[in-house]
Amino acid sequence: MAALEPQHMTVLKKVLAERFVSSLPPLLDTTKPAAEQQAKQLSRAFSAFVLHKLLDIMPQAAAASVVDDFNDKGIDAVHYDEDSETLYLLQTKLKESEQFKQDDALPFCEGIRLLIRQEFAGFNQNFQNRKADIEAALDACSRIKLVVPYTGDGISKTASDALQALLDDEDLDEERLDKQVEYYTAAEIVRDLLAEQAYQPVHTDIGLQKHAKVENPRTTYYGIARLADLVALHKDKGKALYERNIRYFLGSSKSDVNKAIKTTLRDAPADFFYLNNGVTAVCDLIEPKATKNGTKKFKVRGLSIINGAQTVASAAEFVAQHPGSNIDDARVMLTLIKAPADGLFGKRVTKARNHQNPVQTANFASLDENQERLRQEIAHLGFDYHYRPEASASGSKAISLDEALRALASQQDDPRYTVWLKSEPARLADPESVEYQGLFPAALTGVALVNAVLCHGAIRTLVVDYEQKAAARSQEKLIYRHALHVITAVMMKRLRQRIGAATVIDPTTIPPLISQPLDQLRQQTFDLGRQRLLGEGPLAYFRNQGSVASFMVELMETHFALNADPVLPNLRNINTAADAYPRKRLLDYLSGKAPQL
Repeated sequence: MAALEPQHMTVLKKVLAERFVSSLPPLLDTTKPAAEQQAKQLSRAFSAFVLHKLLDIMPQAAAASVVDDFNDKGIDAVHYDEDSETLYLLQTKLKESEQFKQDDALPFCEGIRLLIRQEFAGFNQNFQNRKADIEAALDACSRIKLVVPYTGDGISKTASDALQALLDDEDLDEERLDKQVEYYTAAEIVRDLLAEQAYQPVHTDIGLQKHAKVENPRTTYYGIARLADLVALHKDKGKALYERNIRYFLGSSKSDVNKAIKTTLRDAPADFFYLNNGVTAVCDLIEPKATKNGTKKFKVRGLSIINGAQTVASAAEFVAQHPGSNIDDARVMLTLIKAPADGLFGKRVTKARNHQNPVQTANFASLDENQERLRQEIAHLGFDYHYRPEASASGSKAISLDEALRALASQQDDPRYTVWLKSEPARLADPESVEYQGLFPAALTGVALVNAVLCHGAIRTLVVDYEQKAAARSQEKLIYRHALHVITAVMMKRLRQRIGAATVIDPTTIPPLISQPLDQLRQQTFDLGRQRLLGEGPLAYFRNQGSVASFMVELMETHFALNADPVLPNLRNINTAADAYPRKRLLDYLSGKAPQL
């Protein structure tokens, strides 16, 4: 069992401090040092967080259930759920790496024994303040459930044995005690944190005229839907309606097809059915209901429009822009397929049916589950990650897919990425390419992506400034322009530790941090460029993989002050055909030696 990773611990503590601490019962001992009191408050708030997530209760109600404090007899929270007639008893452990140990389990077990025997004298004041409620819960409950949440890397065997001994203790004479302890681990914490930023599933009713059904291989209903009904759904659900589509709304100004949709709605809404390709949606559940006035109602759950987003959104934009218009005569063919949108079949249908508007390869990044996970992680950090190429990403807190691709590519040891950024950026955006998969591994964290983008942006801004200040039409100006990705890649290697930190970098600290070493790198790049670019233009030179690899080797040796490194002579002579890229061992070694800022 893996412990909660540092970046998720940072997010968890932020959530605890912002949503739960203020609603906790007051600390009983305020004489402790401030840092100790703060840590204690977060530990107490963790119990409230778990209750909030497990039982779907308000944060205030969850916080009121906390009894954690000094002399709590090992019980951190007591909550009675009337609907299930279950009394929940929690013992939590908010430690970065420690297991839930016997020293944690034994006080919990003793506290439970005292509570079941209703021997409350030794409990703290927080418990005493709720004594009447707890006694009533003990009298009314049909089940007593033990919950052990922890952030460390598991539960020790001795702790597990101690809990099991409690559950097997016949002397307790308490048959309501559930024989299974519920553990709430790092996996559940991450799941629930990310779920906060997920788009909510769309549950609604859909009406179809002249409908038909296909039984096999997948249950499918198709028929004629009122476009106005879909517009109303768009207005109610927003982006959640298209979350599994490869694109959001392109806008009528960017698409001739979308312009034509609005023209038809204005001039001949009754003809819309004949001129439109229709809308396709996948659903987790489709249940036929009653038929009224020729329209069959369907109850759908987990609805996601995977083709036709432009149709529905264009119509919604038209209605918004022309509030007096009437599109009641507009109809559209609607296909409802019972299949999970995030399953392989749903993704196949999405790819196959999206050809009405021109599709970029990068659009299919929207089908990558990893991208949605990153969006959710990044949202907790206060940033908006837009991984659909057409999505609007503006402001200092917005990150586009293109920015992410460039920042991550600049971190790679493989020098071919700097060439691809200049000559073939589209290959990096193809979710099926090896290059894309190398940029977005499952291990990539949201905080690392944000930090990479922030560092990349700061470096790029300074290098562009170098180019603008260089003399017009000079070789210096051209070197800075065409070696931009090389300079950025070398400097990004010096920021690796900061990019990999568990917290987001303060953007204002980056320019002063990199200004001096980047200026040194600029001069070294210019000096090396003048030596290498004899009779060859910078554009052609920095588009050549062999030239760039050789240039980066010499530039890193110089900038990292490795010219006297005794390992380099041997590595310079190694160039194995089986390596993923030329001079791999040398380049990897140099990258690993980058002095960290």
